[in-house]
Amino acid sequence: MDLRFVRDLTEKPGPFATAYLDASHDTEDAAHAGGLRWAGARGELAEQGADEATLAALEAAATRDDPPVGRAGRVLVAAGGQVLLDRLVPEPPASARVRWGSVPDLVPLLVDQGEPVTAVVARIDDTGGEILLARPGSDPEPVGGKVDADPAGPVHKVRGGGWHHLKMQHRVEETWRRNTAAVAERIDTLVSETAAGVVVIAGETQSRSRLRGALGERSSGIAVEVEHSTAAGSDELEEAVEAAVRDVVDERRHAALEQLDQALGRPDGLAVHGVEPVLAALRATAVETLFLDGGVARAGRVWVGEAPTAVATREDELRAMGAEPVQQLDVDDALLRAAAASDAAFVPLGGGRSGFVGRPVDDGVAAVLRFPLPPGA
Repeated sequence: MDLRFVRDLTEKPGPFATAYLDASHDTEDAAHAGGLRWAGARGELAEQGADEATLAALEAAATRDDPPVGRAGRVLVAAGGQVLLDRLVPEPPASARVRWGSVPDLVPLLVDQGEPVTAVVARIDDTGGEILLARPGSDPEPVGGKVDADPAGPVHKVRGGGWHHLKMQHRVEETWRRNTAAVAERIDTLVSETAAGVVVIAGETQSRSRLRGALGERSSGIAVEVEHSTAAGSDELEEAVEAAVRDVVDERRHAALEQLDQALGRPDGLAVHGVEPVLAALRATAVETLFLDGGVARAGRVWVGEAPTAVATREDELRAMGAEPVQQLDVDDALLRAAAASDAAFVPLGGGRSGFVGRPVDDGVAAVLRFPLPPGA
């Protein structure tokens, strides 16, 4: 999971208010129930010290008039009177959770919910295609109008023989090729601009095949096909996109857990586990992927310096490295903040709703490294 959004959040000045809310809208009194839930969360945040401007910003987001349909959760982070993160998630929290603190409370979001993946969706036919974009937590939405390179060109072959008919068939195929190339070019651009994790191609079999062959290497490598043409906004299309995103997330997590399992089984030092070894790796900015087990409680606090990667369980240890202790954070918050600052990725090791459980590791925390640490680091 990409942690850039965590880094962007934690680089902003705090303190931060974080709220995990039930945003379900599946009963007649859903709006009233949601208002009561928010009132309770607001009161708790106020008791913890949240300022009025930040509470007002959260309230505007939590009670807005475009609720999701069915069951859903909402994760909100705000500071200084501004909402910094507003994310809908598929499942509501088991119970409301709020926190006012020096860093956002993001570990439950990362452990319990699926990795946010943007999908580019193409509905392709002989005349061109319609392209949609499905951002995390949102249904597919059209991006511009219909894409075609030659709207006046012939798109239907005709029966018959002879030179005239052969020439017409070649013109039709050339129109198909140009239209497909125009759609492929637009998809490649969107994939690059949005860092999409999957391209979903819907349409007739031959049209899908032509488009996939015209895509660039990056887009083609993340493309999946939907067997039947589906209309924009239809449940079938939305379900196909959701399934494609789930498959991408599952595949990434399985691959990461397999990499961890193999690395821990080798003597080359490219994986460590336990809080202290992982903290040492984070100080050296050696962590490629951080793994946390949401089912393991990691007690204690970690001292952090001005730099997020200046982390240690003792003040004197931090000072010995030339970093002045600034504050103490919960273990998970310190690990996540340091990992995000060093461009590491994140994968839930187990616990939460992910259903992915790797090999047991000390303290429920492990890391795959970019390079082995020197002895005694």
